[in-house]
Parts: sequence; C-alpha cells; structure tokens
Amino acid sequence: MSLLNHHHSHHFFKNKELNHFYWAAAIMTFADSLINIFVPIYLYQLNYPIYSIIFFYFLVSLSFVIFSYPGAKIVSKIGVKHAILYSAPFLIIYYLGLRVIGDYNWLFFILPILLSWRMILYNYGYHLNYIVHSERKNRGREVSFLAALAVIVHLLAPLIGGFIAFYSGFSVLYIIGSVLLIVGTFPLFLSKDGYEALKFTRKDLWKAIFSKKEKSALISFSGYAIESVIGRTIWPIFLITILITLSKTGIIITLSMVISLLVFYFVGKITDKYNKTKLLKFGTLLYFFAWVGRVFADSTLKIFVIDSYKNISEKVLHIPWSAKSYDLAQKRGYFRFLVGREIIFNLSRVIIMPILILVFFINVYPFVISFMIAALFSLGYVFLADD
Repeated sequence: MSLLNHHHSHHFFKNKELNHFYWAAAIMTFADSLINIFVPIYLYQLNYPIYSIIFFYFLVSLSFVIFSYPGAKIVSKIGVKHAILYSAPFLIIYYLGLRVIGDYNWLFFILPILLSWRMILYNYGYHLNYIVHSERKNRGREVSFLAALAVIVHLLAPLIGGFIAFYSGFSVLYIIGSVLLIVGTFPLFLSKDGYEALKFTRKDLWKAIFSKKEKSALISFSGYAIESVIGRTIWPIFLITILITLSKTGIIITLSMVISLLVFYFVGKITDKYNKTKLLKFGTLLYFFAWVGRVFADSTLKIFVIDSYKNISEKVLHIPWSAKSYDLAQKRGYFRFLVGREIIFNLSRVIIMPILILVFFINVYPFVISFMIAALFSLGYVFLADD
C-alpha cells in the first residue's frame, strides 16, 4: 500500500512523524556538517590539485547514476527509515577512509563509491519520509522549518568543526561526526517504518527524465545540481586560499549564516500564501547576483558580506523551489519523480565536471570562471516556475 494513504490528521508542528523527522534531520545534518564542508579543504591540504578534487566528486556522481536504480529497489525492500539508518555506515567508512587516504592512494577511487551509496540510501529515504508525511497546504512552512533547522546546525557545525580540526585534528572530528550520525537515526524509529512499492522500471525512469513533460524540471534540477556542486567543492577551497586558517573559515561561514536566519519565517509564510511562480522568479534573480558577487570576494570583509547575501537569497529561492518540487512529485508519482530528480542532479554534474577539471588544469582565472558558470546555471531554477 502506498505511503501516501497515511492520514494527515495533525496540524502543523503536531504531526508526530514530522516531529521525529525534524529531530533526526537536525542531528544528522549537524553530524555531516561538522565534516563535510572541510573535506575539499582536507584533500587540498593533502596536496591534491583542485582538478583532482573535482575528479573525486565526479566519481561520486558517476557512481550515483550507475547505482541509482538498484538503490531504489533496495530502499523499496528495506523501508524508508531503515534506508536512512543503513546509509550511516557507508558515510562512517567513507570518513575513516579519508583519514588514511594520504597513505593509501587507491582509496581515492573507492571512497566515491561508498559516498554515492550513502547519498542514494539517505536521499531517497529522506525525501520519501518527508513527502509522505507532509501536508501540501503547509509545505512552504514545513520546508522553511527544515531549512531553518539546517541553518541553525550549520551555524554551529562549521565553527565547532573548524576548531576541532584545528586543535585536535580530523581524526577526532570524524569520530564525533560518526557517533552523531548513528544517534541521529534514533528519533525516526519512535514510530513504524514505511515501505514504498517500486512501480517503475529502469526504462520508465529514463523515459520520464527526458520526456517533453519533464523538460522544465530537467533544466531546473540541472541548474541546481551544477551551481550547488561548485558551491560545495570549489567555494570552500577558495575560502581557505583567502582566509588561510580552518578556524577563521568556520567563523566566517557561521556569521554569514546568522544573517539568513532572519528570512525563514517570512519566506515560509509567503510561500504558502502567494504565487510560487513569482517567488521563484524573484529568488532566481537575487541568487544569480549572489554568484556574480562571489567573483569579487577577495578579502575577509567582502567574503562575509557576499556570503551573507548569498545565504539570504538562497533561502528566498530554495524554499518555494523545494516546496514546488515536492508538489510536482506528489502529482507525478513521487517515488519515480524523486529518483529521477536525484539522477538528473548527478548526471548534470557528470557532464559539467570534466569542463571544471579542464578549467583548473589550464589554471587561468579558474575560480572566476567556475563562479560565473555557477551564476549562469543558477538561472535554471526559474524553469520550474513554468511547470
């Protein structure tokens, strides 16, 4: 039986399933954020050239595309919450492997596969768990609340992670993050797991991804995928080249996120009340200029101002964009739609990353070029407004 038959009898914030989900998401996001933003910096400090680091993440996305459908079949069999639980060991082993990657270079080609399986199990479990227990009329506020939780933990995680990495090393950071990843799954199991039947074939999946009906979603999801991977891999390395120290990098990221907390309640409320199409168009324009601004970030003060603006504009854009994405998923067969969306994310990265590798290998204004590529593709968000 489809999980969407779950009876939505609770009001916003009184939904037990969502409350458990909020707690789990907050703890696991904190655990992941302690380490994740510092991984590109860590590889950079191990003297991997930037183009090699990009290739590392290229392998992650390539593995995701290859294993995406088998992963969906596994999630269907083990249950949504167990998928999130079983994703944690993959990430823990991945972190342990990173700890010794300098001594065992072959791990460079194995760890991306482990990370891709973590992403497959966690992402499918996360989005399925949310969509089947959320309420459409409150989705803007629910997405806003989830995003606010993420920002709150992100306020602390880079700061704490930066100090732990600086004073105690990455090993201690990995241990703390790993323990919290397991602990974070506990709230999910305060209620029963749910199972989702796999009602689409691999052929159905790929046909839907490239259908005319999904063209706008394809462009929008590709835009997100490309600009976000540049933000997660290249931007942290750029920060360390300007700010020099891990602790200083953590402080700047934390302070810039404080500013964005101010917009959550407002954006979540207007997302539920007003036209998501207009909000998407407005947010896309704001976010485009955030990426253009990063081209000029060459000092601590400029980084703080530009990153603060970027975080605010990102929330203005992402809340209506995410809410509309979930609305579309519910209309079009949510399991197939969510799996297809994740494939689009990673397939887009597989296509763009060789270009970024070449940009950094040639090494002529590579950061400027990559930030402008991100700015260009950030305009893709607005296409979901036409869907």
